[in-house]
Formats: sequence, C-alpha cells, structure tokens
Amino acid sequence: MKRLITSFLGILLALSVRANEGMWLPFLLENNIGEMSEMGLHLSADDIYSINQQCLSSAVVGFVDLDRPYSHFCSGSVISALGLVITNHHCGLSVVQQHSSLENDYITNGFWAMNQAEELGGNDIGVCFLRRMEDVTAQVLEGVSDTMTIKRRNEVINSNISQIESRVSDSTGLKAHVDAFYCNNEYYLSVYEIFEDVRLVGTPPISVGKFGGDTDNWVWPRHTGDFTIFRIYADSLNRPAKYSAENVPYRASNYLKINAKEKHEGDFVMLMGYPGTTNEYLPSFAIAATQDVYDPIVVSGRGKSIDIIKERMRADKAVMIKYTSKVASLANAWKKLDGERRGLAAKRVIEKKRERERLMSEWITADAARTEKYGTLLDDYTKEYAVYQKYRRAKLQIDETFYKSEMINLCSDIRTILQSGSSDEEKRTKIVGWLRDFYADYDLKTDLAVTQMLELEYLENADTLYVPNSLRGAVGFIGGLTGKLLQKSLLADSTKAFATFRNYTQKSRKKIENDPLFKFTAEIDAAYSNIKTPMQKSLKKTDDFQRLFMQLQRECFADKRFFPDANSTFRVAYGQISGYRPTDAVSYAPFTTLGGVIEKCDLDVYDYTVPDRLKQLSEARDFGPYCNADSSLTVCFLSTCHTTGGNSGSPAFDADGNLIGLNFDRVWEGTMSDLQFDADICCNICLDIRFVLFFIDKYAGARHLIDEMEIVKD
Repeated sequence: MKRLITSFLGILLALSVRANEGMWLPFLLENNIGEMSEMGLHLSADDIYSINQQCLSSAVVGFVDLDRPYSHFCSGSVISALGLVITNHHCGLSVVQQHSSLENDYITNGFWAMNQAEELGGNDIGVCFLRRMEDVTAQVLEGVSDTMTIKRRNEVINSNISQIESRVSDSTGLKAHVDAFYCNNEYYLSVYEIFEDVRLVGTPPISVGKFGGDTDNWVWPRHTGDFTIFRIYADSLNRPAKYSAENVPYRASNYLKINAKEKHEGDFVMLMGYPGTTNEYLPSFAIAATQDVYDPIVVSGRGKSIDIIKERMRADKAVMIKYTSKVASLANAWKKLDGERRGLAAKRVIEKKRERERLMSEWITADAARTEKYGTLLDDYTKEYAVYQKYRRAKLQIDETFYKSEMINLCSDIRTILQSGSSDEEKRTKIVGWLRDFYADYDLKTDLAVTQMLELEYLENADTLYVPNSLRGAVGFIGGLTGKLLQKSLLADSTKAFATFRNYTQKSRKKIENDPLFKFTAEIDAAYSNIKTPMQKSLKKTDDFQRLFMQLQRECFADKRFFPDANSTFRVAYGQISGYRPTDAVSYAPFTTLGGVIEKCDLDVYDYTVPDRLKQLSEARDFGPYCNADSSLTVCFLSTCHTTGGNSGSPAFDADGNLIGLNFDRVWEGTMSDLQFDADICCNICLDIRFVLFFIDKYAGARHLIDEMEIVKD
C-alpha cells in the first residue's frame, strides 16, 4: 500500500497542470485568477470576461467561413473605434488571393487601402463576437440515463441542444450554439454576434507575411511579419448585415489599446481566441495509433505533394499565384504532424500514458463500487479501438490519395449534388459556382503530377481488401491510367465543363456518369463509403468509451485541474515571455529582430526573400518610435501559452490588458501539445505588435491607420 501511495503521489505530480498549461473557459476564470495574478496579471476576472461591463473578450473575434459560422479557423482582435481588426497574414491569405491577378498581384506586392473606399469587400468570411457563455449541462442531459443505448442517448441530447439553441436565438436575435466539453460529459452554450461584411484593409507582401515560408514553418527562431488588417462593416444601425455598398464601418463599443513599449523575458502574457481541436485525454493505444499509423500516412503523401507543387510554382508564375494558399495549407499540416509524431516519441508519451493507465487500474480494483463501474472499461475500449483503427487507416489513405487530387475531389462533389434531391436549377447554380472557383486556381499539369505520385504510394501501402477493383494490379502503369482519366474527362476542359453543367438536365446525367473520370470516382466514392460506414459505427462506440474514460480520469485524479479540450470555442491561455531548451546544449532566446531577417536574406534561400524597401529601412535603422533601447527592432517573441490551430491571430496581452502581439505558430519540438502538453518544449510564437506598427507606418505609409489606434507609450 505504501508503494501504491508513493506511485500515486508521483503520477499526480507529473499530471498536475503547470502555470502555463491549459485553455481555460472565460466564464470560469475565477478558478485561475489567483495564479494569474501571482504570475503578474493586474486585472480581475471581470476585466477579462463579463456580461455586465466592458471587458477584453468583447474586443476579440473569431474568423469564420460564412457557411460554417461556428467553426473558427482563426482569431483576431478589434483595434480601433471604427472596426479595424487585426489577424495573421496566413488567416487572410485566401482573401488576398481572391483579389489578386497577374495585373494586381497583391500576394507578391501586398495591398494597402489608403481610404475606406479602397477597402476590398465581397469576401466569404465573417467575424463573430462572443456575447456570453454558460453551463447548460443539466438542460442538455435532461432525460438521459445510464441504461440508454448510445443511439438513444445521442437522440435525446441532440433534441435538447436543438431546443436550447432555437430558444436562445429566437429570443435574442443572436446566434446560439451548444458544444460538448470533457468528452461529452458537460455542455456549454455560446451566444455569438456574427458580422458578414469584412473587408481587406492592408496586408504585407508574402515575402514579409510568410517570410521563412515552409523552411521556417513551426520553427524558432522566427522572423515572419504574419499580420493582415481587415475592417468590419455594419448597417446604419450598427447591426450585422450582408455585404453592401450601403454598409458603414462598425462602431466598436470596445477595442484594444496597444502597448508599443519594449518587452522583456519573464513578462506576463495572456492569449484569447478560438483554439480548434486538442485531444489531451486519450488513452495510450490511441496515441500509439496517431504516432505510428495516422501521422506517417499524412506526412509522407503531403511532403511529396509539396515538392511537386513547389517545382511547378517556381517554373510558372501563374501557378505560383494559384497555388500559394494551397501549398501553404498542405505544408502547415505536413510539418505540424511530422513534429507531433517525433515529439510524442521523444517524450515517451505512450509509455507515460500506459503507466497512468496502470495506476488507474489499481485505483479501480481497490474499491468494489469502482470495479463495478469501470472494471472492464480499459479492456473494452482497447478492443473496440482496434476495430476503429483498422477502418480509420483505410479511410485516411483514401482521403490523402484520391481526395487530394483536385479534379477527383471536384468530381466527387459534383456526383454528390447530382444525386441529391435538389432541382436541376439548384444543381446547375451550385456546380457552375464550384467550377468558377475551381478553374480560377487550377493547373492540370500540377494536379496530374500530384495525383499520379499519390496513387503509386497508395498502392504500395494500402490493404488490398480496401483497394478499388480497377486499381488492383495497377502498379507499374498507374501513372498512365490516371493521366488518361483526368485528361479525357470533360472536367479537363473548362469550356466544355461550363457548357455541360450550365445546360444540365436529367437527360444529360447519363452522359456525365459515363465520363471516364466520373466512373472511376464513383468507384472511389463507393469504396470510401464502404469503409466510412462501419468506421462511423465503431467511432460512436469509441466516443462513448472515451466519455467514460474521461469520467474515470477526473475521479481517479481528483486533485488535478482538468481544462476542457479545445473545440473551437472561446478560451483564455496564459504564461510568460520565455526562451526554451529543445535539446541538449541548445538554448533559444525569446526575441528575434529585423537584423535576423537581413542575416537570413544573405543565405540566398528561396523562402528568405526580403523586399528592397525593408532592406533600406533596416540599413538606415529608420524604425521610428518602435525600436528597442539598443536601437534594434523586435520582430517575434516566444511565450509559454498553450495554443493550437485556431489560435492563429489571437491577441497577446500584457499584464494590463494591452495588445503586445499576435500569436501565429508553435515551435516544432512542441507540436505534440495537441495530445500532450510538455511545459519544457511547448512554446507559442508571437509577432511583436511594434513590428506591425513600424511596417504600417514606415513601409506601407498608411499612417491614417496608426492614427485610428490608441497606443500606450508610457
């Protein structure tokens, strides 16, 4: 018993949340405010989030695609009374690309509106403000019992959620959304105000906004000027409205003040935003599957795809414009997952999870009631996860092969809409819109090269049980087969494709279905469905096991603080400005400067191109009031806040709640933090707000934007 107690003490110490770990709910910050104050914060919990007074959270926004209003792809913050919003360059890159052409290459040259009339609207993104958040667990779980089947439990929960969302939305005019927390054990309501008219105001050239490119992505030291400025527009009554020339700049009731003073190691830092997804509480066998099965599939295929696309981009400027955003998206996931699997292995996370599960098993068997409740949970979960893993591997291989072929992916989407119950007119409108977007950013040669490579890799690694019939035995000539399918398809000719679908009727459907690529895609879709259906059935079971496993962890380690996994809802994280030591004898300082940008430029690396204007400003040391005491100009800094995807663009605050930077990345050694946070190596990377001010003022000459902001200098 003494040994067991000692083991528990050891594991509890290892599991205890460190000061910089966690993505915390804003309306429960009273549980954290004491610790935050000890670290240097000068604010109260109500100063950060409140429904009764002005607070920092009311100046933070989530960026959304308008057709997915509750999935925040990035974060941002309001920085002027007239609705200026700042976020990351990579968050706005698709909008910049949308407005770019060979004649107006805003990607390469940047863009700055010198007055409101020049701001670029008509974009398919919006921003949402969190107006309030509350616990509705009791309402959601009303009528739920432990004896219910999984299916019935989910039906009751979904019905209750629908009623809550409808009731709140109808009564407030705002948008209500209920999300699950702690692996479906608790439920919280978020009420949003969503603005749909968001216009591009200014963005640096990609050589600044993405300086370092894929070479430096997920890497420290970093020198990337990763920011873009938008403006929110509203109707004459300051309410959300669709894009219209009649709209006016949003009159912000609250916006952030900007701290333009020099920062120092050890300074308190707080982030707010909408982190996407983490899975901190998975069992050891799920971590093993991620490290050894799932991540390697994605890393291999995407890495080779990136090489092919980049070669085409270097050879053809038109391809460069079309594929800049696409390759950035591919590269981001590729490098992140490569770092994740390496970090999991280096930190022996699987072994640590297994030790934790051993202790939980001992805790269960020490009590009859616990044995009755959890006695077979770990064994049952392990067996079911093995079933799920088999299907998920097969599904992921199809996802990362055929649906990463642009034309096959489009073909699959078209097949889906043609088989739907929509009218012919609705089908025509939808598909023609897709075609317009598709061909604007498409290159057949690039797609052919990527598709042929991916299918070769697929056939070398896929379980033959799941390989579509027409591909079995195709190794050795798959390139020719796929090349013919893509090139012979009506989709290979944009003129032919538009003519076909603008005049689509049920009579022409058979002709389309006989297209060689459509026939091949039908086979792929069928194989995918045959995998996805049993996988989804198994997933429901594993999700329910995870719900119980989460309960077990919180009961077994009752003294540990458990923050809920990220799920694209509003969160607060905090830490300090700090360097880190990734490996033996290697230590990183927490700041980078413009001098480092010039040093990298001299290395003659493709991703290290620097605009002449920035070189001139650096050589003249013309940094205005934004430089440090030693006359250097800080570009980026490190802090120890817990972040993930979706936190891109999150405002970084000082101890007084002033804006000091923009979060935009994590260090590569710590990307495993989505599954296991390690305070020694899991750091986030921020762009210093003073570099932003310098760039707007000295480089872009957009002083009118600086004049809109409230800057704290003393």
